Amino acid sequence: MRPANFDHLADKLRNWGRWGEADQRGALNHIGPETLRNAAAEVRHGKLFNLGLRFDRNGPQLGRKRFNPMVYATDLFTPMGPGAAPGVCFSDDVIHMPLQCSTQWDALGHVHYDGQLYNGCNARECLTENGALKMGINHLAAPGIVSRGVLVDVARLKGVERLPLDYAITADDLNAACEKQGTSVGTGDILLVHTGHMLRFTADGDRDSFMGMQPGLSYTCAEWAYEKSLAAVAADNMAVEILDVESTGSEMPLPFHMLALRDMGLPLGEMFNLEALAADCAADGRYSFLLAAPPLEVTGGFGSPVNPQALK
Repeated sequence: MRPANFDHLADKLRNWGRWGEADQRGALNHIGPETLRNAAAEVRHGKLFNLGLRFDRNGPQLGRKRFNPMVYATDLFTPMGPGAAPGVCFSDDVIHMPLQCSTQWDALGHVHYDGQLYNGCNARECLTENGALKMGINHLAAPGIVSRGVLVDVARLKGVERLPLDYAITADDLNAACEKQGTSVGTGDILLVHTGHMLRFTADGDRDSFMGMQPGLSYTCAEWAYEKSLAAVAADNMAVEILDVESTGSEMPLPFHMLALRDMGLPLGEMFNLEALAADCAADGRYSFLLAAPPLEVTGGFGSPVNPQALK
C-alpha cells in the first residue's frame, strides 16, 4: 500500500500546468526579481560558507551502482608544442563520476510513478538511455538556482548534535524550529534542513552509516513546502527524507521525492554539508542568507553535482 493519505496529498499539491503546459522548472518559478533582491539584501557581513563535499575517491559512496569520483591525468608535463621554450608544459585531466555521487541536485525527471513525470510528461516518451528528453537537469541550470536560503536546524531544536537514525521530521518540527530561531520562510526561498547526519561521514568516516538508515523529512512535509511556496529543499543527508525499514520496504519508497519532484516540481538537494553554516547561524542568530547553488547544465541529466555557497 501507499503511505496513508499519499494520493490525497498528491492531488492537493500537484503543480501540473500551474506555470504552463511546457514548464520544466517547477517550483523554481517562485524565484522572481523580488525574491532575488531580498536574497541579495541578506548579505551583511561578507561571511562565505561552502556547503559542498569534495569530489574525489574518498567520497560517501559505497561503490555499488553509484561510485565516488575518479580523476585521471590525460596530460602531465606535456610540452606546449612546437616553438615553446623548454620546460613550458601543461597538464589536463578527466573525471569519471555519477552525476549524483556527492553534493547534488535531483532533476525533475529523476523519479516518477504511475508512468508520469512532473507536468504530466509520459515517462516512456521522456526518459531514454541518453538522458531525459524532458525534465532534465539542464532546465534547472538555466538560468540557475540562486535565491534566499533559510536554514532550519532541527537537530539544535531537539538539543542534539545529530538526530537519531529513525527520526522523521514533521511539519510541527519545522514550525517549532522556525519559531525558536525567529525565522520566517516565504515565497521562492530554498529550505536547508540540518539534521546533523552529515557528521556520520565527515566526522566518523562511516560511509555505511551515512548511506544507510537516516533521519529526514516525513513525506507529509511536502504540504508545508507547498504552503510556503518554497523553490527547493536541500538537506545534509543522502535522501532529504527519512530512510527507514518501513519506507524502503513499502510499495512507494521515497514518498517525499515522489510528491516533491513528480507532483510539485520541487527540486531536491542532497548531501549539503551544513555544519559550519549551522554553527554560525546559531552564533549570530541569523538563519537566512544568499544561496547560490547552480547545477551543471548537463543536457538531459537526471541530476547534477553542485558546489553550493551561502553568503551572509
